[in-house]
Amino acid sequence: MEKVTGFARKRIPVPEARAICFLEFSWVDLLVDPMETKIEDVQEAISKLIRNRTIIFPFIFGRELYDKAYAEIDSDERTLDLAETLEFLDGTPQGVFQLHEFVTGPFGLLSSKQLRFYQPRREAYLMHCSDTNCHNIHKVYFSTATEAPINKHRMEALRVLQRDSEIPSAWASFINEVFKDTVLQAQDNVSETLIPLLGDCLTDAEMKALTAWLLDNTQGSLREVCTPLGMRGNASDIVADMNRAQLMQLCLTMSDREIVQGIDTLVHEQVISIPPTEVRVPMINGYSSFGTFHMSAELGSRGVRILSEKMNLAPLRLRDLIEKMYRLKDVADREELEWQLRNAPGDTLEGRLENYLREQQPHAVVESLVLARKSNAVAACELLALREGAVESGDFIPLVLWKLGFTSPSSGDPHTDFWRHHEDMERMARLGPGGPMSPSVEEFRSTAVNYFVALENVLDDAISFVIWALTHDHVTDPRPFIYEPDRRRAESYRWLQDAVTRKGDNELTYGEKNSLYALCRGFQCIGSELREIATEREHHERATTDFPDWVSQQSLQRFPFSHKVPFLDLTDDSRESIIGNLQEISRMLVSQKVYDARNNWLHGGRKDLDFANVRSALLAVKGAVQLLEDCGFVRITFATTGRSSDGLGRSVTTIKNPRGVSVEMHAPSPFAWLGLPSSYEEVHVMTAACFAAPNHFLRFRSERNSPYTDMWGDYPRRKPRSQRARHALEEVAGGLRDQGPTGETGLAELP
Repeated sequence: MEKVTGFARKRIPVPEARAICFLEFSWVDLLVDPMETKIEDVQEAISKLIRNRTIIFPFIFGRELYDKAYAEIDSDERTLDLAETLEFLDGTPQGVFQLHEFVTGPFGLLSSKQLRFYQPRREAYLMHCSDTNCHNIHKVYFSTATEAPINKHRMEALRVLQRDSEIPSAWASFINEVFKDTVLQAQDNVSETLIPLLGDCLTDAEMKALTAWLLDNTQGSLREVCTPLGMRGNASDIVADMNRAQLMQLCLTMSDREIVQGIDTLVHEQVISIPPTEVRVPMINGYSSFGTFHMSAELGSRGVRILSEKMNLAPLRLRDLIEKMYRLKDVADREELEWQLRNAPGDTLEGRLENYLREQQPHAVVESLVLARKSNAVAACELLALREGAVESGDFIPLVLWKLGFTSPSSGDPHTDFWRHHEDMERMARLGPGGPMSPSVEEFRSTAVNYFVALENVLDDAISFVIWALTHDHVTDPRPFIYEPDRRRAESYRWLQDAVTRKGDNELTYGEKNSLYALCRGFQCIGSELREIATEREHHERATTDFPDWVSQQSLQRFPFSHKVPFLDLTDDSRESIIGNLQEISRMLVSQKVYDARNNWLHGGRKDLDFANVRSALLAVKGAVQLLEDCGFVRITFATTGRSSDGLGRSVTTIKNPRGVSVEMHAPSPFAWLGLPSSYEEVHVMTAACFAAPNHFLRFRSERNSPYTDMWGDYPRRKPRSQRARHALEEVAGGLRDQGPTGETGLAELP
């Protein structure tokens, strides 16, 4: 009260004086008595101000503000004044943030079971610039009411405090020490990581499903939060009309373990639908990382996991898991682990464990040590916060490895079924006809049905992928070098149909359903059209205004894609090789009349089963598909198998596909700014498409349609290049040039 009186003498109104004490909290002494302060009353007062929007926070998650910024904010305006800020945020949800236990949002200020520190901010990542090769999302800055009475008086109050002492007391450092024991920033499962995950990685429907699950599976904890807000009854009815901000605020009142188990359970039950190859990361707020290890969360088909952006924690976590399961200070557990590691080298148990973990594959470690006894598996479920029933599931080992942070085994062989059917066909062709082990006509035709379906799928997907990869302008695509088969297939076959129509080939028709004959001829048609395009190079040149800005500003990073058709920017040898291989694939398939063989094998009589014809057709198909794979014309996945570096900062990453083909990627690379998929991802490498010698190949990623990809389907959104800033720079540059090369500014000539 003494400080309030002192502030009042300086004509600071008592309400503002009290608020200033609360905001400053301490100087030489505490300005607020924590024992006498009624936290519930303060919380309710602030909560009321948030609910009636006297206090406004931006809701920075999901697409609402991002799409609003695209529609309403000029790309050159990155800072909004107070009036513009209020107008822009009008009608948008209250922002969701959390400090300690308090969660802001549309319901005011709620208390959480979990301490988190994701503080409110006056900026948000909301805009992509017009430079299609810039993949950063830029901030928009909001303004607050600097003329508010409390802000006017706060400087005067600070002068009053400084008269007591120029240097504040140790209260601030003491409070920091108290919070240090609460925050635990050095943990490897930092709580804050879940906030951007919830905000950007789940659709509205999935957020509703998660909130409903938490209402029914947290022993009434979330219902205790909802009841004072007037929400009772069936969980699905409670969440039915809620928006993303409301759902997110309610979820964050629960513990990390409850939230993660809810998401994992819904993913396992496919309520949250995630394809096996999909890994969801926060799209807009992905810049956030937390704690000493710089942790962030991601969501895949096996649930949530938290990873470090700075180092690979997976091997360390695996060792920690083993040590906690076996409790090395317990004699019985120690003896059990010594028995398990009896063949590992080392003089001590700790040494043998370290050597064992270094030498064995993670899958083998989990299989031999975690599954060695039931108590270990149960302990692993508890330590890793696995969903209920995980220990009995068939994917327990992959689930454990996923949670620890290991890379999942590559599932990048799309032709597994085809080659299995092909081996069956070859075996039958070798055995028949007439021998004691010869297949019956019925057996042969049953296998042939599946074989030709698989073959059609291989050829169909290869044609679609090759056309897109070699003719699509990846540079200007909002999501460069990412192949979406559900969307791109139709575009590719329209391109192919236009090509054969221009050449007057009435025999071929391409579209939703393609005959085997059309598929066999398709590669030849692609090659012919690419050769035609190459004769008209000048018609496909990229406008200089569409080059990335960095191209003219430096010479260390190179931009090879000077045409809108990437095929034209490949090396001469590569272009010729691609055309030749495409034509050879069609020649092999057409010359053996594989399309006729299908009809004869499936629909002819017994006498039509000419096994010599079968063998020659199978040989042709095998050669054609192998050539497709060798050229990278199909979506076989390459995954990292090794990395090495030297003392000069140079490194080599080796990636390999299921056929044993390996590619080396060297760093630093002069092509690092092109937006090509990283070597840390599973990628498709088109080894026939070299754009720079010796081994800089086009590479891509695949992405299946899912609720997540639909949610972010047209992201990023870019406005046309603004001329205002460019004209301003040109004027400045012109003025500098007028001064001559030794002008007083000393600035180099602007590009």
